[in-house]
Amino acid sequence: MKTISNKAKFTIVIPTIRENNINEFLSKWQHEFKGQDILIIEDNPTKTFNLPSWVAHFSWEDIDKELGKDSWIIPRRVAGIRSYGFLKAWQKKSQYILTLDDDCLPEKYEEKFLSLVEKALETKWDSDQWWNTVKGFYPRGYPYKIRKLKQETIIHHGLWSNIPDLDGITQKQNPNLRTEPFAKVEKVPFGKFYSMCSMNLSFKIKAVPMLYFLLMSEDRQGNKWEYDRFDDIWAGIFSKKIADHLGFAISSGAPSVIHTRASNVDTNIQKEKKGIEVNEWIWEKISKIKFHSNDLKGCYLEVAEEIENINPYFKKLSQAMKTWISLLK
Repeated sequence: MKTISNKAKFTIVIPTIRENNINEFLSKWQHEFKGQDILIIEDNPTKTFNLPSWVAHFSWEDIDKELGKDSWIIPRRVAGIRSYGFLKAWQKKSQYILTLDDDCLPEKYEEKFLSLVEKALETKWDSDQWWNTVKGFYPRGYPYKIRKLKQETIIHHGLWSNIPDLDGITQKQNPNLRTEPFAKVEKVPFGKFYSMCSMNLSFKIKAVPMLYFLLMSEDRQGNKWEYDRFDDIWAGIFSKKIADHLGFAISSGAPSVIHTRASNVDTNIQKEKKGIEVNEWIWEKISKIKFHSNDLKGCYLEVAEEIENINPYFKKLSQAMKTWISLLK
């Protein structure tokens, strides 16, 4: 297995259980990802297939061996297992992390995909305190001290063409809905939440403390967690609240990827049934948090404290979030 370097600018994290999908994925992306660290997190107890020598290949066995008693915080049988890849990137202090699903293939752009991602992550945005009515210059009356205040992008939420990311109910109602490639990058407005999908997501290494993907699907022993398919969505709610507080920007848009495979609609409806009820109000609860901390780890721990008394699941999730922070040394 390829060892992880300390030289690559990007660490690319892909969760998978499908040998055919991941081999097609690697074949299509190989040119784009040359020279970067590629981490494949196979969601099986041990590795069940071989991969090219230029990728690092992990399974539950590696997670359990490294994390020991703390390995329970990495959920199984769910795409949120990619959190282990984020931890590995944190350990080597990669500059950027990009995570994609194994059924996402490269869109055709004039520039390389990673160059567009890097541009998005290095974009500085105007302060939220004033709205610029024109583009390209500042109009009369725009305060000079505000002109100098620029927000750093910490997360870029890439989008997808072809098959969109829908909940099961919407998917059932719109089985033939398709999207076109995206060409624009926009800042997610201050004070507003968004649906963060992990299918095409990039972020700076400093964002790792607030981008743990939550306890969903199953634990190591096959016991079901209470909710499913909201690991990335709720992680997005938590991280957006923290980013707003600390003055970071989050953007969304290009470069998109071609999403080639729709998951089973009836299975999705069943998996989302309980979580969709919580999703109607959890963002309102998080929006009311008054942070006392002025750093990412401290704010994330405050979110963990805020949710721990909701119900037994959230109490356990709060414990997992605190454990996640303890691993980020």
